[in-house]
Amino acid sequence: MGRPVRSFRARKTAEMLQDLLQLVGVVSAVGAVLAIAYLLWGVFSGMVSSWATLPPAERLRVEQNVDIAGRVLLISTAAAAASFTLLYIQETTIGYIFLLLSALLALGAPLGIIHLAPQGREPTLLPAVVVAFQQAGLLCLVPGIIFAVLDVWMRVTSGYFREMFNRANLQYGANVARESQPTNRLLGKCWQLPFCRPSIRKSCPIYHARRACWREGVGCMCEERVILQALEGKGAPSSDPRQNVRFIPYNRHLSEEEKRERCRNCIIYNYRQQQKYQVIAPVVIVAAVTIVVNYAQQAQQLLFQVLRTVDNFVARFAFLPSSGEVQYMKIESLARSSEFVAWMMIGIIAVIFVSYILRIVEYFIFQLKV
Repeated sequence: MGRPVRSFRARKTAEMLQDLLQLVGVVSAVGAVLAIAYLLWGVFSGMVSSWATLPPAERLRVEQNVDIAGRVLLISTAAAAASFTLLYIQETTIGYIFLLLSALLALGAPLGIIHLAPQGREPTLLPAVVVAFQQAGLLCLVPGIIFAVLDVWMRVTSGYFREMFNRANLQYGANVARESQPTNRLLGKCWQLPFCRPSIRKSCPIYHARRACWREGVGCMCEERVILQALEGKGAPSSDPRQNVRFIPYNRHLSEEEKRERCRNCIIYNYRQQQKYQVIAPVVIVAAVTIVVNYAQQAQQLLFQVLRTVDNFVARFAFLPSSGEVQYMKIESLARSSEFVAWMMIGIIAVIFVSYILRIVEYFIFQLKV
């Protein structure tokens, strides 16, 4: 009697915790949005830019308000990031949302402020506003990088620890279990994989011809004649595999495309596709890391050039000429000001690049099934 009660209490506690995290996340997100709106209002209304021309009392008030708004943005972003991280901890793709928010806060918002905000020659509070956005962006960056790396890791390891194909969508062999003592050769032929049944294999014409069913277009999962022939013991008239090819019961009534479609819906072929992914995915990661390491300096210079291009492009839409203070805050200058920031940008791009390369590999292997 005690166990169901504890289970019920644990479930209710988990639901209450989830509701609490959701409430904290929503409230924090609203607080962050309001803080952003207030800071942008101060920037584009000209109050932040004309701060130095205000009376001392007004200057102090505006400076304190900007500081409070920056703190609210920082705290709200931290609380929202922590809440949504715990809520969606099993959804690793949320990392890319965090990376996008990080880019918008740490790069996008400062870029717009630097080039589009009203500016004068007097000192302003624009640097304080830019720093507030950048700090909030860095807070989003931490879970973004963690989740993005986990997403890449799970995409690689999932090929080793679980079946990456959906049995329910397979037409042939969906209900066939793995053999208790299976053969499991990496990238082997059909009779070398764990779904090959020994009772069929001993007289299977595909096995005795040492061929692969997907190469011949017929197999024990999709062609009844293969099973019947194996059960009747007609599949092994010769010890020479080349002589046994003539006993493979080819289906002359299906086109090559129809045969390939049967393979795409066969559990044996899909399992081999999973093995193919196990081989290709680590190679992709190693190749990507090697490219990043070998071309690190070139990548850094290319990054600076791209940021300079973005700066120049956005500067064309500036309302007023940029002052020296704001020129220093351009995105290229921000990237050049710290080796850590520059390499962090390159690292983020590399992680996203690897992730999408793996998605492309998955598409070809598990969707197109090439």
